[in-house]
Amino acid sequence: MAEDRVEFDLDAAVQDVERLLNTASAAEALAYIAALHPADQAALVAELDPERRAPLLPRIPREALADILDYLEEEPRRAVVGELDPAVLGPLLDDVDRDVAVDVLRGLAPDRARTTLANMRSAAEVTPLLAFEDKSAGGRATSDFVALQRAWTVEQALGYLRSYKPSAEQVFYLYVIDDERRLGGVVSLRQLVVAGPERRIEELMTPEVVSVHPNEDQEEALRRVQHYNFVALPVVDEERHLVGVVSVDDLMDVAEEEATEDMYRMAGLAEDETLLRPIARSVAPRMSWLLLNLVTAFAAASIVNAFEGTIERAAALAVFMPIIAGMGGNAGIQTITLTVRSIALGEVDVRDALHIVRRELIIGVTNGVTIGLVLGMLAYLWKDNVGLGVVAGSAMLLNMTTAVTVGVLVPLTLRALKLDPALAAGVIVTTFTDVLGFFFFLGLATLMIDRIA
Repeated sequence: MAEDRVEFDLDAAVQDVERLLNTASAAEALAYIAALHPADQAALVAELDPERRAPLLPRIPREALADILDYLEEEPRRAVVGELDPAVLGPLLDDVDRDVAVDVLRGLAPDRARTTLANMRSAAEVTPLLAFEDKSAGGRATSDFVALQRAWTVEQALGYLRSYKPSAEQVFYLYVIDDERRLGGVVSLRQLVVAGPERRIEELMTPEVVSVHPNEDQEEALRRVQHYNFVALPVVDEERHLVGVVSVDDLMDVAEEEATEDMYRMAGLAEDETLLRPIARSVAPRMSWLLLNLVTAFAAASIVNAFEGTIERAAALAVFMPIIAGMGGNAGIQTITLTVRSIALGEVDVRDALHIVRRELIIGVTNGVTIGLVLGMLAYLWKDNVGLGVVAGSAMLLNMTTAVTVGVLVPLTLRALKLDPALAAGVIVTTFTDVLGFFFFLGLATLMIDRIA
């Protein structure tokens, strides 16, 4: 009877390995690590102190260490790779997934990358993939795939699979190529298994193959896989040569990375920011955006300063200023978050701007009228001032309407300029809502000052 697997306790495992290294031997620590699942091994290796980890790495069997590299996240993988000699790293990368090997080689200094490639048997397969940008479909591709000749029979194809035992991550899709490696079709493993042995591959294959160009953005590959519900997507060049394959598990990593990148950029954070990043590397990127935000804050302050006389005559206005600006900022962030996400998923584009603005304006006006009436009533009840209630409610309506409009137009404009729609869009939108919110509120108050003061 199978036993239930106990949930892995990373902290306890780190303590156990350190205890074994202190009181027993490295061999016992290695045996402890070897008993874990490769994913848990990777988590444990990532958490070990580098001074303790470095001596252990060369003693881990190469196949097991390759599995660990496959499971490691980018930052700890870079640290582990840095502790390995190129003569050891080269043969090790022969055993990892090709896309992982490409990522590792891209992260090495040029001299070390060349030395590592010189020690790899699979250098000829990996080197072409290094030519593509990191965040392109080609940069995410792997050469671990199964390709069949269209003239083969089913019996020949099955014999090939049995003889060569391909190490592809998945063999659900078998790609059909000609003598020049041009993609001609795709056949599923199921079709191959149930077909008669004498049937030719070209009779079984589906000739219309959805593919992606190696220079297309990785997000486009992700959208295509999601749209067609595939588990892999072939990467082909202009002449239809099969360059590689991107798998759904790698593209799920892309989805996480892109979501994180958009979230960070909207807040003005660096793409590789984490709570574990050295403080010195986090200060400068954050500081640059905060200084920019300081400049935009002065723009809002200048509006307030321009209406200093109005505020002096009706001090109660100061109470409602942050409410007007804050509610507008919240409405803008809601809209911009939705717009950035829709652009990222390919649901909308620049040509949809008019429709989206119209939609968000209806929402903005509806919410603005409702919240404006509530704020106006509260202002009247609190300060017993009808004029103040009218000004506060009207400014709220105007600012929330502006906020949703800007929340749509800013990311779409950035997209039209070939920039990331999330590029500090939150900072831009809150600047608009602060500046215009104060202008609307204090401007209306100036016009109605005799009914407020």
